[in-house]
Amino acid sequence: MSDKILNARDVAEVKPNTGNSGRSAASAQVSVGLPVFNGEQFLEQCVDSILRQTHRNFELIISDNASTDRTESICRRYAERDFRIRYERQPRNRGVTWNFRHVALLAQGGYFLWMAHDDYLAPEYIERCLEFIEKSPGSVLCYSKGIEVDEDGRQLGQKEQVLNADGPVAYERFRELIRMEHNCESIFGLIRTDVLKKTSIHGDFPDSDRCVLAELALYGNFAKLPEYLFFHREHSRRVTKQFPTRQERMLRLNPERNLRVVFPHFRQLREYAAAIHRSPLALKERWMCYLQLLRWSWTYRSRLMADVFYAFARLTKPLRDWFKRSSHGTHDVPA
Repeated sequence: MSDKILNARDVAEVKPNTGNSGRSAASAQVSVGLPVFNGEQFLEQCVDSILRQTHRNFELIISDNASTDRTESICRRYAERDFRIRYERQPRNRGVTWNFRHVALLAQGGYFLWMAHDDYLAPEYIERCLEFIEKSPGSVLCYSKGIEVDEDGRQLGQKEQVLNADGPVAYERFRELIRMEHNCESIFGLIRTDVLKKTSIHGDFPDSDRCVLAELALYGNFAKLPEYLFFHREHSRRVTKQFPTRQERMLRLNPERNLRVVFPHFRQLREYAAAIHRSPLALKERWMCYLQLLRWSWTYRSRLMADVFYAFARLTKPLRDWFKRSSHGTHDVPA
């Protein structure tokens, strides 16, 4: 099935599993984690694509971040008809990254798969990833090629993930995964659950998914299937569209956190260092990874400086506003 591309009709024609196998969800081989907030527009297509998987032995964990649209009723309807679905509704919105972390911590299967509510899968996705990763004990994650679609499901083109993370050398994989130039869609691949739970899983800062991928690479390699089995949706409501800079996103990822200044790239660098410290690597391999962080710091020094300039601008804004008011005849002292 090399380079096979499926469309939405191919996905829809596979009949959904009804959950009549007699197994309990606790015995699932694969856990699928679906965090969602106000996802009514695309949620049903996403859940349908999961239930239509040719591999049937999975649990679907849905964590609803106190949605205010039809998300709750949609999820409860699916949960009533399929025993493999575990639906949780949070009493308040805990933020995107909290929700992604929560579904992973609830996983009971030997393998874990994150799903975004606006993406969907070809029917063979889990089966093909599982086949490959079980035959490759050195792999910690398996993902497929992807197709980008718009709000109506029209294909926009191939979403190629160019990663050289399949080699045997840990620091080389780490160096590849900390690059800022690759997209992070491999985070939606099939991951060994026990390895994932040794990592930070997800932090409340932009690019925390990049940090998780980099840490996973310290434990093993990544495998990419040649088929196009993953469909990534581009639309105007994506967080990266609404808040294009990492500084803006960091201020909004955790609604319970009150931050005045943020340093997302410095936080990212710190998380990389912590990942190396947690890893099972030998001392020499660790130092090789630390050297990659020095290289990263120099390569992306402009991003680190952007954090500093952004923080300075926010800290000095009250004073600048006061001077502006003063120039118009108002003389209140800034707080």
